[in-house]
Amino acid sequence: MKISVSSLGGAGEIGMNMYIYETDRYAVIVDCGVKFTNIDDPGLDLIIPNFSYLEIIKEKEKLLVVTHGHEDHIGAISFLLKSHPEIIIASNRYTYDLIEKKLKEYNINADKVYYDDFKPFEWGDFEVTPYPISHSIHGAYGLKIKIENHMSFFHMSDYKIDLSPVTSCPFPINEFIKIGEEGIDCLLADSTNVLKKGFTKGEKQVVESIDNIFKNHKGRIFFTTFASNTERIHTVINIAENYGRKIVCEGSSLLKNIDTARKYGKLKLDDSNILSRKQMEKYDEDKLLFIATGSQGEKASVISKISEDDYSNIKVRKNDLFIFSSRIIPGNEHRINEIVNNIYAKGGRVITADDASIHVSGHAAMEDCRLLLNILKPNYVVPIHGEVKHLITHIDMAKSQGYKEENIIFFLAGQKLIFENKKLQEVEEIPAGKMYVDLNMNEIMDIERVKLRKKLAINGIVMVVNTAEKNKTIEENNLIIETEGFLLKEEYIHELKLSLINYNEDKTNGQDLAFKEYAEIIVKKFFKKKFMKKPIIKIINTSA
Repeated sequence: MKISVSSLGGAGEIGMNMYIYETDRYAVIVDCGVKFTNIDDPGLDLIIPNFSYLEIIKEKEKLLVVTHGHEDHIGAISFLLKSHPEIIIASNRYTYDLIEKKLKEYNINADKVYYDDFKPFEWGDFEVTPYPISHSIHGAYGLKIKIENHMSFFHMSDYKIDLSPVTSCPFPINEFIKIGEEGIDCLLADSTNVLKKGFTKGEKQVVESIDNIFKNHKGRIFFTTFASNTERIHTVINIAENYGRKIVCEGSSLLKNIDTARKYGKLKLDDSNILSRKQMEKYDEDKLLFIATGSQGEKASVISKISEDDYSNIKVRKNDLFIFSSRIIPGNEHRINEIVNNIYAKGGRVITADDASIHVSGHAAMEDCRLLLNILKPNYVVPIHGEVKHLITHIDMAKSQGYKEENIIFFLAGQKLIFENKKLQEVEEIPAGKMYVDLNMNEIMDIERVKLRKKLAINGIVMVVNTAEKNKTIEENNLIIETEGFLLKEEYIHELKLSLINYNEDKTNGQDLAFKEYAEIIVKKFFKKKFMKKPIIKIINTSA
């Protein structure tokens, strides 16, 4: 039997994780996430995988198995089910609660099955066993994926080897030792933090640092981290309560994650310590903690709006302290720096992970990755979840552990690894890529549409309206030229009009071009020669 594993995202990039394990009749999809856009993507909110490959395997029965509730693993599920409503979701209850909140926003009903710790379940040719692992969100799992006696995979999602976390699941190292003893043919493993030497520190490492900040600060404290990092939120709530601070929680994604964590007993919170924005005015500044969204500088986030004096009655005051307890995702540095400067200008101060030990990663560092490899002892090693530099570093580490080059696979999104008799037979290219989402317009677009947006943002638009009657000579007063995104001086407008009315002469000399085609050529040449610009060009004939 031929067995394959493909990636539609997440291999060779950070985010947008989506993998597909296949036999002749069945497909197990692992995760379906998003990437977030940056300043170079005007008017766009999310990047999701291109799902066109699913049309090629449309005759196969499909199950989506979700490893955990981070956006780069669940954020695109709503878009997937819109186009493929037949796909069933398998998840633990905690993560499905987060998924369901998203599906309700789009009025999507999904068929689902729940899985439980260490308990295998079957799907066609597949047997999937979920192993709870430590990460920066509750309900994170690695998956043992077995296809009868033909092949066994271990899909190691985001993880770190934390044996004594604050509230999350300790890494079940003894269970992993048993997996290694039983044997694994192929390991796909997280590479996000492999550039970091040593082991990733445990969550308990941040408790003392955050406690010291609370002990020494007398004003208001604003705290932001990833909304899904409820273990960190649990830490800061406990510390706040110890120092008698009341808590204001702001931001829809934060509130959703807190509700889910409380529902499953992962976050204990005394309701009497929770305030609304109105109630906070009754308390002294050194008795208040705000927990809010905005750790990545998102434009619509609470912290961003507070820094711009654009959030209800909450304004930055002198002696306010803002704690950014997260790593900065590459591409977000500019926006966070802008927020920090706004806070300082208004009298506040900021502490980031560069200033104090207030954040630990949820991802495996080099020694975590090495230990996992030595425990599981797979025949094939396939690094995933990382940019090319992460994958190559992971590959180099595997080589240093004695793995032969032919047993380490450099794997990118858009590739399918095909195995037979437990041996890699070939690597096939498949349709993949990125689709871009404009949430305000409820529109999904491909890269060509995005290029058009970027061109408009960079070069602007020029519109030429020809009001001359059909078959009449075009004169200067028949032409209207308007621009958006830049200002064209009158002298240049006059010069361009003179170039356009040459159409009359060119037409009598045998030029067989309609005015629209002629004008596009003239305008394009004019702006390239004069300004080295390539604006979007629109030509309108009112007589047409």
